[in-house]
Amino acid sequence: MKKDHAVLDFVKIPFAHKIEFGRNVIGKIRGNINFPTPDVPVEEIKSKTDTLETRYVASLSGGKQETALLYQADEDWIDIMRKTARYVDRIADGDGAMILSAGFNLAKQPAPSVRPEFSVELGEKSGTVFLRRQKVEGARSYIWQTYVGESPDNESEWKTALVTSQASTELVGLTPLTKCWFRVAAVTIEGTEAFSLPIMQIVI
Repeated sequence: MKKDHAVLDFVKIPFAHKIEFGRNVIGKIRGNINFPTPDVPVEEIKSKTDTLETRYVASLSGGKQETALLYQADEDWIDIMRKTARYVDRIADGDGAMILSAGFNLAKQPAPSVRPEFSVELGEKSGTVFLRRQKVEGARSYIWQTYVGESPDNESEWKTALVTSQASTELVGLTPLTKCWFRVAAVTIEGTEAFSLPIMQIVI
């Protein structure tokens, strides 16, 4: 019988989601009789999550130094969450219910059930991002737009980066350590649909 395992899906989610994920794990593992002695103390998980949140907020209105501090905090947070996931895996020994009770997701869970409508992921090379949107029935093309700055309030400053026939694309040549916003709209026989809610990603 195949055993369940905790999936490390928290590594590539946006910073804001990491903070939310960390809070959820803290709440579920603290006082959980299944996990009485975590390899990483709950208070350390809380400290790293608090620091990540502080650095994230500072980066929204800061410069390169604040962004660098954010990525250092992110590395520290990922490290302790990986250790916690390994601990949960070891104690649960394949028990999916126990893994879920600690706030982690199961590796065998189908990705489509949790796939967002629109997502942004950092590419493997510096200055690249990978954009993906759920397919729209009857879509002839997809318009991918970018905005560089603090807040995308000015419609005229949105720039069309690409128009593709596929519901995913990779943007290259972006300036590292800049705050970029991304959105997408599908074009069908009836016209151009409304753009998705914008997602911010600091490019590295």
